[in-house]
Amino acid sequence: MATIYRSLLLSALLVFGYTVTTGLSAGQHPEALTWHLRVGLVASLLGVLVQSVPFAYFLGTGFWVKAFVKASGADESWSVRHAEWMKGTGYKLMYIAAALPAAAAITGGLVETGRVASFWHPSLVTLSILGLIGAWLTIPPMMIRNSALMDELAETHSVAKPDTPEMDALVEDAEREALPALFQLSRLLMYAGFNLLALWLYLRFGTEGYREVPFLPFGLAFVTTLTLGVGLNARHDPDAPSTIRTAWLRAGAIGAVTLVAVLWLGT
Repeated sequence: MATIYRSLLLSALLVFGYTVTTGLSAGQHPEALTWHLRVGLVASLLGVLVQSVPFAYFLGTGFWVKAFVKASGADESWSVRHAEWMKGTGYKLMYIAAALPAAAAITGGLVETGRVASFWHPSLVTLSILGLIGAWLTIPPMMIRNSALMDELAETHSVAKPDTPEMDALVEDAEREALPALFQLSRLLMYAGFNLLALWLYLRFGTEGYREVPFLPFGLAFVTTLTLGVGLNARHDPDAPSTIRTAWLRAGAIGAVTLVAVLWLGT
């Protein structure tokens, strides 16, 4: 995985480098500016997508380690060792390197319309490139150490075979301890709501042809999904579930405040 991730980072850096060259000539004629905006969009999306790889990798391997530890009877030190990657510099860079390309794309649109000072866009592009380079240097070694830990765990411990009473017992335990389905749905709804809001911000400030896209459809969808998500989250929290009345009163209050803010922004 570390090799694949490095290859993706190299591709993103090459696209960013080409985008910079198109930006140097973007002010010479309209066609050059249009091409730069299009290439910049591709570069920003690629930068964000590449940085989603380590998130998915460490999340998936974390679930695997926890499941293998439980199934094999290994002690919890293995899970603790896996979580050590969260204390490193690469963990912070995962967030920074993912956010900077999006910020660079948005500021590019804002600079082109004269809404922000021109230095913001090249500054964020430079930071995006430095963030990708920093990710290149720090995250792959974390992946290699994580892979070695998983190999060591698999070599020193074993799990029950399929279709045996031991495996059936493990499956039953896992089903009992699984997060409630509606609690998982609540997280999905809140995540989807914030993504709708982010999508509007991108269309409004980061694109050429969709700057007049209305806010209210996105805002109202955001309010609806956020309210439902907050209510379900509180009601079906596996550790401290709220009563139906408390959960939905809280969700309604948050939804009402958010709705006022949305209506204000949409007018």
